[in-house]
Amino acid sequence: MKPSHSAAASAPEAAPSLGLGAWSVYFIAKLLLSWQGTLNLHPAPNLAFALLLLMPVSGRIWLRVRAALAWIAGAALLYHDSWLPSPEIALQQLSTLKGFSLHYLLDLAGRVLSLPLLTGAVILLCGYWLLSRYLRLGTLVVIALLGLSGRQLWQDRPQAPANAAVDSGGAAQAAPQTPDQQLAAFFKSEGQRIVKFQGPLADPGFDVLLLHICSLAWDDLRAIGMDQHPLLSRFDFLFSNFNSVTPYSGPAALRVLRASCGQPRHSELYQSAPGNCYLFQDLAALGFKTELALNHDGSFDDFLKQIRADGRLNQPPMSQQGLPVGLRSFDSSPIYSDYAVLNRWLELRQQDSSAHVAAYYNTISLHDGNTIPAAPGLNTMDSYKYRANRLFSDLAQFIDQLEKSHRKLILVMVPEHGAALRGDKQQFSGLREIPTPRITIVPAAIKVIGGQGHPSQMRIDQPSSYLAISSILSRMMNKSPFGADYQPADFGRDLPATPYVSESASSIVMQSGKRFLLQQDGGGWTEYPVQ
Repeated sequence: MKPSHSAAASAPEAAPSLGLGAWSVYFIAKLLLSWQGTLNLHPAPNLAFALLLLMPVSGRIWLRVRAALAWIAGAALLYHDSWLPSPEIALQQLSTLKGFSLHYLLDLAGRVLSLPLLTGAVILLCGYWLLSRYLRLGTLVVIALLGLSGRQLWQDRPQAPANAAVDSGGAAQAAPQTPDQQLAAFFKSEGQRIVKFQGPLADPGFDVLLLHICSLAWDDLRAIGMDQHPLLSRFDFLFSNFNSVTPYSGPAALRVLRASCGQPRHSELYQSAPGNCYLFQDLAALGFKTELALNHDGSFDDFLKQIRADGRLNQPPMSQQGLPVGLRSFDSSPIYSDYAVLNRWLELRQQDSSAHVAAYYNTISLHDGNTIPAAPGLNTMDSYKYRANRLFSDLAQFIDQLEKSHRKLILVMVPEHGAALRGDKQQFSGLREIPTPRITIVPAAIKVIGGQGHPSQMRIDQPSSYLAISSILSRMMNKSPFGADYQPADFGRDLPATPYVSESASSIVMQSGKRFLLQQDGGGWTEYPVQ
């Protein structure tokens, strides 16, 4: 017997589900990524989101509204749990994507949607489909989030102020600093440090050439097996623990151009500093003619405008007309051969009667996304190694040319930042928003060319930054390194050490003891797992 229409109409609606359903996959994935270190899971907001999803809702329209809101909230919470910068910073950087070639955009997408990630997603979905038939996974998710939230509350509980410790002699010892206090003390100390350039010059005729190299860190060299390259052994000073401080080119240029003063905050780079903080102004005051050369057009991210306006190197770049194009940038603009640019500078210098010249040269030959017309189709790692070998070969050839010319010159090599070639669990290859040691510890070096001495290399392993470079240069202004008795140790004693603090527009990474701490967007401090 069939039920009547009235009976069907009076049948009660099915009770709403009280489980997480497919949202369990979302939370399980986040828990696994957090355990792996790829995600910075915030337990309390995730627990609140899970509990809201468990609240019963009746009616088809309300179910759809809740589903739409849940998708939006889930995406926002996932972004909050990631290591990515704030949405404001991310939106500003998205504007640069319009200049990227399609090939480079596809390459970046392939790094995010990697084969291991897709394989893990398939395994997770299959595992959820099988286990959900026997276990209440939503309940297990809530229990896990409750446990993590409780642990977080315990760790963040207010601590009673400890009494000052007393040593065996009865003297009170200072209480340990908080990360904020440590950072404030660092910038206060750096604000008081300065290297003075004073005349007269000890040698009647020599030049200074600063090579500023984009995307070259010690970690990148180790990744491609070039950390023992013969070129590095040719320098008189080699820094093994030099912090370039920033992961981006514009701020890196401003920092090296302000090398005569201690490390400023990132925001202060775009504010005026005392005139004796600017390295090339210091050299100009000693009688150096200042010059500028690039192997690119300087238009990306207003690089050229930044070094003119904020770095006070307001010189017209050397002409690039007729130079051979060695590479194409990620926006398809030409990148000129490093040797060709440097050799042209040398030829023009030989025609110039100035007694002293200080030149700044910037190269982007190693920048991520560059294409090689002579060797298309290489993957990221092989392309970088090809370009690094070519750059080192060009620099070695240029040094040979300088030595043949018998020109007295102090050659300073300072990489801007690394390429993040290997990436880490928090940032995929090429992403550099968080300025980790893998990105900012770079192979800075100095070589004296045209002298009479036969120096042995001085390797500097202490934590150092730009102030050490300017200290060596300042000493070489007052005592000539071109004599037969020249030894780097005479100029490298008691160099200023600089504790590790690195910054981008949104992140600060600071070393505290053996740990590295991360602060994003002015929030709390999190231990950053440096692999």
